[in-house]
Amino acid sequence: MTEALPTRRGSVVVGTDDGQPVKMQYVEQGSPDAEYTLLLLHGLFDHKGTWGPMRAHLDGRFRLIAPDLIGFGRSCKPRLASLPVGERYTVDMHAAYLRQFAAHLGLDNIVLVGNSLGGGVALRLTCTEWSEPSSPTVRGLVLIDAAGYAQTIPGYIEEMAGLPGALLASRLGHWLGFKLGIVPAVVRRTAGHVFHDASRMAPEVVEEGIDILRDRDTVRAYRLAARNLVPDDIQTFPERYRDITCPTLIVWGQDDRIVPALFALMFDADIPGSRLHVFEECGHAPHIEYAAETAVLVRDWARHNL
Repeated sequence: MTEALPTRRGSVVVGTDDGQPVKMQYVEQGSPDAEYTLLLLHGLFDHKGTWGPMRAHLDGRFRLIAPDLIGFGRSCKPRLASLPVGERYTVDMHAAYLRQFAAHLGLDNIVLVGNSLGGGVALRLTCTEWSEPSSPTVRGLVLIDAAGYAQTIPGYIEEMAGLPGALLASRLGHWLGFKLGIVPAVVRRTAGHVFHDASRMAPEVVEEGIDILRDRDTVRAYRLAARNLVPDDIQTFPERYRDITCPTLIVWGQDDRIVPALFALMFDADIPGSRLHVFEECGHAPHIEYAAETAVLVRDWARHNL
């Protein structure tokens, strides 16, 4: 493990909702003058802390910025009542907020690193136009078990979007869920499903995820994100992957039960010049389950390709 770099926390106003500021929380380590700036985007129902295990293995050549997507972690959970229900917490909404985030911090020459939903957001940022006057250059793309093709939705996501999620979002259901220990038990069980080896699942990351759910607004945001997870253009958007020109690293767990490794092969076939690495005996989160090894992959790939 490399020597731990100083960590800074901050927040950025990325919009307004009903007249109130919408703030995105983030954690940052490394110097603004570092050789590479990695924007680390977490997955569905996750938070910026999921990048902690991998961040610990990256040195001062990297500026690492890990935000909580709006509706997740410690970021705001706006109600977005002015938008149709089907437009709340979509992949494109997250991309729009991140464009504001990057503009506020003055980011440029960034490497987008996304896991699961975060990978889908990274693809949107790469494959669509930035309308901001000073849009950053995307120097590279790292997809870690990324969502980007039509697939079967895992059961726990459907449950959050359906009746179980509605019950948990109610005042009584939320209180009972924690009083009886149901919510922590379900979160730990679901987290275990993410990993091939449950002993590698970084308990501090899971426990923070449970604590975040104590805010009932988080459950409301999660439900909307689950309901609107699949973009309307999911069948046609992958055609744009063939136009990606920046260096791309694809990292996958062979035993991913959420976004199967078949999709790694599809990304590798569709994105010109991409590099693929598949970890054996690994699930949906190589950046946690094989944190040091994933950091080395990213470090070496950046050194030789960016």
